[in-house]
Amino acid sequence: MRPLELVLPAALLLSVACGATPPHAVTGAPASTPGTVRYIIGGDSRDDSAHVLPWAFREAKARGATAFFFLGDMELTPALDEHFRSALPLLGPVAFYPTLGNHEVRIFGEVSVAHNEAEAAFRRRFLDTPGTPVHSSIPNKVVYGVTLAGGVHLVALDNVSQNGFGADQLAWLDADLDHARHDPAVRYIIVGMHKPLAHNGVTTHSMDGDGAAAVAESDAALALLVKYKVSMIVASHLHSFTEFKTAGIPSYITGGLGAPLDHGGPEHSFHHFLQVDVGSDDLHVTVVRFDGAASQGNGEDKD
Repeated sequence: MRPLELVLPAALLLSVACGATPPHAVTGAPASTPGTVRYIIGGDSRDDSAHVLPWAFREAKARGATAFFFLGDMELTPALDEHFRSALPLLGPVAFYPTLGNHEVRIFGEVSVAHNEAEAAFRRRFLDTPGTPVHSSIPNKVVYGVTLAGGVHLVALDNVSQNGFGADQLAWLDADLDHARHDPAVRYIIVGMHKPLAHNGVTTHSMDGDGAAAVAESDAALALLVKYKVSMIVASHLHSFTEFKTAGIPSYITGGLGAPLDHGGPEHSFHHFLQVDVGSDDLHVTVVRFDGAASQGNGEDKD
């Protein structure tokens, strides 16, 4: 039995081409087609009682993905992240690129812990490994940019180690995007973070809740994403699926990898991941919906 793939209504279909045209969500075969590079994107797997995460890891491998971009909140508390890491062999040899979620640096996502120690432990577990051959570009944050197959430049931002991004991260982002846009090998730029940007028009469970300074830094980051013609923005934090545009940039909230779902109605609240196929001239986004069978079969492969 195959997992369900969401076919979006015609009015919501999107098409991404070099960040200039809207993205187009299409259904795709489980295996990638010749000449296509495939990426899987999702976040929020804490409290994964239905075993959505192992299903997603197995699906990523079965679908021939090049990399899995994880948008944060692995487990309920930082001390449990080792449990998440124990599932990574299910993904191999697919590369794993994580961002930092609030549950990675706060107990239950709320209670402050020794941030430097929590962030350093995260880097030891998940960065500078054969499966994640990157290191953070800024001390005490998880921030990096990497150019991958298909001409995709992937950017991971940190908006949970502090309220906002911080001047150092904004300066780094400006330099990284400038370098990527002058690199002839880069055709698309995908920027990911845990919390959605402020003023997104979809939810205030985002950087809107982090104070005026954080909102100003969110606006400054968005100005850079617009300036450098970013192709796609992805975030999680909200446990649901939503697609929209942010200052004309195709944007997705994809927080469906097993966390308790937010109450947004059946069109938004379901477990899922995004499949992004990089073709010769555009990106195609497919929402792959978890059908619940893995909760009874420990996340076995679906054909």
